[in-house]
Amino acid sequence: MLDARLWRSPDLRGVQLAWRDQASEARERLRAALWPAVQAAAAAALAWLLAHDVLGHAQPFFAPIAAAIALSTSATRRARRILQMLAGVLLGIAVGEAASAVMGTTAVTIGIVVLVTMAAALVAGVGFFSDGMMFVNQSAAAAILVVALHHSGTGSERLVDALIGGGVAGIIGVGLFPAEPLGLIRNAEREVLRSLAGALGRVGDLLAHSARAEPGWTTAAAQDIHRQLAGLAMARMTAQANVRIAPRRWRLRAAVASEDARISRLDLLANAALSLFRVATDALDVGESMPGALCSNVNELADVLALLARTPQPWPPELRSSVASRVSATVDAVGPASTLRAPVLATLVRSTGRDLLAILPQP
Repeated sequence: MLDARLWRSPDLRGVQLAWRDQASEARERLRAALWPAVQAAAAAALAWLLAHDVLGHAQPFFAPIAAAIALSTSATRRARRILQMLAGVLLGIAVGEAASAVMGTTAVTIGIVVLVTMAAALVAGVGFFSDGMMFVNQSAAAAILVVALHHSGTGSERLVDALIGGGVAGIIGVGLFPAEPLGLIRNAEREVLRSLAGALGRVGDLLAHSARAEPGWTTAAAQDIHRQLAGLAMARMTAQANVRIAPRRWRLRAAVASEDARISRLDLLANAALSLFRVATDALDVGESMPGALCSNVNELADVLALLARTPQPWPPELRSSVASRVSATVDAVGPASTLRAPVLATLVRSTGRDLLAILPQP
């Protein structure tokens, strides 16, 4: 048994904390993906039931595969995924059937089919079909299945099975249970704000102690912020698509348009914050100290961002008023500084504060 004193050592505490953080993230991922996964499972079962029990297809594997892959564990951009998946499967079926009829089932056939299918998918992949690898990958997978299981049914049956799977996915994922667009946008915004708050809070601590950042921290923090911004962009596209094509979400068109216009300023806020902590860490790397008031300004912005991130939306009017007052006071309090990078940092604090004010909903 390990000595109890070892469990209280800083290294082991860090390991335990990292484990708890990972476990918490895993639970959050499962919580967020569970309902979409349930929908995908239900769609796969229903697609098999329709193709196998209703239409009498012997092995309608394309039906549940198409339904499950199209919905997957994410509620974002489902309509686009369904169309990409269906087009890819149809292309793969066509190439696979033709290759099987000419060359049979051999290793050489599989290789040729994959090459031809991927090449055809890349040539045909224009518009939203070129977004991501769903179209290309599904084309190749479908072609392989057709060649490997060429006794499982006719090409027309496979075509019908794929259409059933995609149709069921569309009914469940887009028609009956489309993602709630405002919730998607706000959840993504919360993650951006949380990432920015964490980065600026760390910068504020480093400035207060005139300490250098850990090696690689700046890059890791920037990557996390960009990752959250990418998630926000995907959420915005999904929300806009949902209110256009999902009848259950048509009534939210005006609300989503208003929220999307407000959220668009988050990119400017993130860019200002990224520049701020880059200038700050560069200054600390060369041993340049910053005025204490400027450090307090950075910490105040971090605290406000953290407050917004943990407060459920829509934010109450009193919170918006309080945040606006705090940020305005922070911007006004930034004064002149004599060190080399302090004026630049002061300008970035003002820019970050103004962009933060811009994302607050107007009363």
